Amino acid sequence: MPQFALAERLRGLERLCLPVWVFDVERARMAWGNAAALTIWRSPSLDEFLSRDYSDASTATRTRNEGFLRRLREGHDAHIEHAFTFYPRGEPLHLRCFMSAVELDDGRFAMLIEGHVRTEEQDPKILRSHEALRHVSAMVALLSTQGAVLVMNPAAESAFGGSSTPSAWFEDAGVVARILKVAETLEVLDEELVALTNEGPRWHAVEARRTSDPVTGKHAIVVHQVDVTERREREALIEAQQREILELSAPLLDVAEGVVAVPIVAALTEARCAELERRLLPGMMERGAQVVVFDLTGATATEGEGLSLLVRLISAVRLLGARPMVTGVRSTLARELVQSGADLAGAAVMRSLREALAAARGAQRPLRR
Repeated sequence: MPQFALAERLRGLERLCLPVWVFDVERARMAWGNAAALTIWRSPSLDEFLSRDYSDASTATRTRNEGFLRRLREGHDAHIEHAFTFYPRGEPLHLRCFMSAVELDDGRFAMLIEGHVRTEEQDPKILRSHEALRHVSAMVALLSTQGAVLVMNPAAESAFGGSSTPSAWFEDAGVVARILKVAETLEVLDEELVALTNEGPRWHAVEARRTSDPVTGKHAIVVHQVDVTERREREALIEAQQREILELSAPLLDVAEGVVAVPIVAALTEARCAELERRLLPGMMERGAQVVVFDLTGATATEGEGLSLLVRLISAVRLLGARPMVTGVRSTLARELVQSGADLAGAAVMRSLREALAAARGAQRPLRR
């Protein structure tokens, strides 16, 4: 802890005409201010000034202040210069501020801020666009063509840390090279990537395009990121549910030794046939199936290439050395087979699953000598 109290250490600043104050970032309150600071902040007394509570500040504002203090404490900057717009009593006040770290009486650190009133005329559009950028949830950063971070909005600082570099932002180490390449090609990078954020890995929709640095006039790259983790997780869940439904609508049943039955329920779609192909061929090999019975009793009309995929699957069963059988062909499905000219590739067609099982047992019964 400091040897002297904060007020004693800052006594020499009390009579300055330049406003100087101390902001306790952690507690979101003022810790000290000179007379000039009380004037610009429109405070009638020091006690009233110190009693003000700024804990209702936006997430973007808190993130920005925490980032400034962290950089000052870690020694990355002896001081930080930044343009602020404050709102004492609801009226906008534009200041150019210089910040440095100061130790409080309890050993914690706060920001010592000296403010210079900006007398130049401010462009309303620039002020409003800057304020909007501070509060958007999208993560925005401006990079040099060498990959150095020129500026980040609070959302990006919160996600990656104010002192991070793009090489640490993504799981894919090759992303940075692809981002920097847009400065040469004028192409727009548009990818969904795994980002390594302070909250852990997240899916981000990342867009990078070339622009100009308004300070130097040189080329720069603006990187815009939006968190799409919830959408990706929702899509993965839907995909898993759909696959589960497909599996339930065409299960593989061991109905007898060496006989696998595949009851197909609902529409004979491309997706259902593709899923069945994915599971049936390895499954019949594992089971050593000699007969595969496709039961279409519960199948409705075909959709798309469903019928041709089924015929192809029947052919694949024969090529793997098993005997395919088809049962439960309804009149509508029979008409579709005739109209399409589809050939069931030598599969035995039975009226019911019972007949198919009886035929399968007969085929498997050894001949008597």
